[in-house]
Amino acid sequence: MSLMKGMVRGNGFSCISRYMKLYLSISLACVGFGALATDITTLNGQKYEDVRNIAPKHNGLYFTVGTGMSAKGVTVAYTNLPPDLREQYHYDPFVWGLAAARENPLVSLNKNLAFSMATLEAAKKKAKAENKLMGFIMEWDNMFIPAHTWGQGGPCGLAHFYTVFHEPLVLVFVRHESELDSVPAAVKQGFNGPEEGGWAPNMAVVTADCSQFVCEIPYGGEKSTGAIRDPIFRQKIAVIKDFQKKQAAAKTASAGSP
Repeated sequence: MSLMKGMVRGNGFSCISRYMKLYLSISLACVGFGALATDITTLNGQKYEDVRNIAPKHNGLYFTVGTGMSAKGVTVAYTNLPPDLREQYHYDPFVWGLAAARENPLVSLNKNLAFSMATLEAAKKKAKAENKLMGFIMEWDNMFIPAHTWGQGGPCGLAHFYTVFHEPLVLVFVRHESELDSVPAAVKQGFNGPEEGGWAPNMAVVTADCSQFVCEIPYGGEKSTGAIRDPIFRQKIAVIKDFQKKQAAAKTASAGSP
């Protein structure tokens, strides 16, 4: 399935907030921006030699290759970088997503922004290939209109969920009208649990194979706004990261066992 990127107008993703500028400055200081030439091999096998002027951008790692008239700039998506490179350049998709949402962009919401229950197997395959968790977002059909991330109301909540989580997680839209009974058991654990909150959109986070529940992220109540959702999201992101660390540690221990 080819996922369409959201159309963002206004200040949006093209405008980096003061928070994002500070984060970028720290990242560049830590890695020694463009100091030495190096080689980079992406996850899809593309190799770039004598890479220089490396700089983290919101849409990927930017660098230059070649010399003289053959020199050119290249941007590689973070999802196409090995984990050690992502860590080296201090990339955190949750941080970028939270910061982008605070800019209050207008997001043109449509069903093609995420997978659906009809394409669940493709979503699971993508999550496994990219070593990501999955986020099942409970939504209503009338939410798919242009909406600002920081506003009040279901569409704004959906825009906020999408903006923050579409990079670090593989998202699946679940129609409240007809699909709540067809989700995997781990997703039902979140949708039917005490933290669901009674308002949509909300999101159940599960493992790539949909076998294990991680956490439920609520909308934040009837009068939820971006300012209300932001601390909820940050708290739940901490839960997600803790789960991922434990999952990685268990995988390492298993690989090292005789």
